Amino acid sequence: MTAEDKAKNAGKVALVLEGGSFRGQFTAGVLDVLMEAGVEIPAVYGVSAGALNGVNYKSHQIGRANRINLAFCNDSRFMGAASFASTGSIVGYDFIFNDVQDRLDPFDNETFDASPIEMYAVATDMLFGTATYLPVKSAVLDLDAVRASTSLPLVTPSVEIDGHKYVDGGVADSIPIEHVLEEAGFDRAVVIVTQDRSYEKKPYEFMPAARARYADYPYLLEGIETRHDRYNIQRMHLWKYEREGRALVVAPQKPVEVGHVEHDSAKLLDLYIQGRQEAKRLLAEIQEFVER
Repeated sequence: MTAEDKAKNAGKVALVLEGGSFRGQFTAGVLDVLMEAGVEIPAVYGVSAGALNGVNYKSHQIGRANRINLAFCNDSRFMGAASFASTGSIVGYDFIFNDVQDRLDPFDNETFDASPIEMYAVATDMLFGTATYLPVKSAVLDLDAVRASTSLPLVTPSVEIDGHKYVDGGVADSIPIEHVLEEAGFDRAVVIVTQDRSYEKKPYEFMPAARARYADYPYLLEGIETRHDRYNIQRMHLWKYEREGRALVVAPQKPVEVGHVEHDSAKLLDLYIQGRQEAKRLLAEIQEFVER
């Protein structure tokens, strides 16, 4: 981030979207209410599923994320063990970015490209174990940036962009609030998280498998192993920014029961509705925060 870029962001507000796979239904509900109310935030930083929600926000496609998750949560081509067995990826990228994107629930590339909103997908550089904030200027040309942000360790292939290999952005920077406020120079941020405020992340369960798979990437392994500690500390920082008035946090009111891979459409719809309800409850506050 150059000094010029940082100065350009001074006084502005950004939107930060945590990931969490199907927990992104909460985010989808929040964003749909914001779009319906005409709340346009000039920059979006999306992590993993947050990046997928972010592109729909930039393309202003109300209801699309919810429709897709409900329609295909039980489709073996979309996400789950069947996709992993047949393609080596728990996420059916070919199905999502070809069949769904182009035909079944088309993405509005023209609106996305014409939108003044700046979009960034957060990914983790495998060699250094650090976060990279990849610009998504074109939904077609920068599709690999979104794929990289959603590339879960062990269960999806890494993505190579310009000679760098990337995996899911949540490994290095699950909620990029420090980057947005301290490095990118934004004045404040609306932050949508996908776990309730009492949640504490536990250590990664699959470290032996990760050590075997990523033996050549010691910094990535360190990032995976320490993620839970850094995540819990990061949330403490987020609450501090909130108390200072620099962050407005939208979080589920109760523990989220939706799994990382979820096939119960009723649970998914309920979480989407929770997001809508929370956004409506906070809408006036969000509008004032964005416009001040």
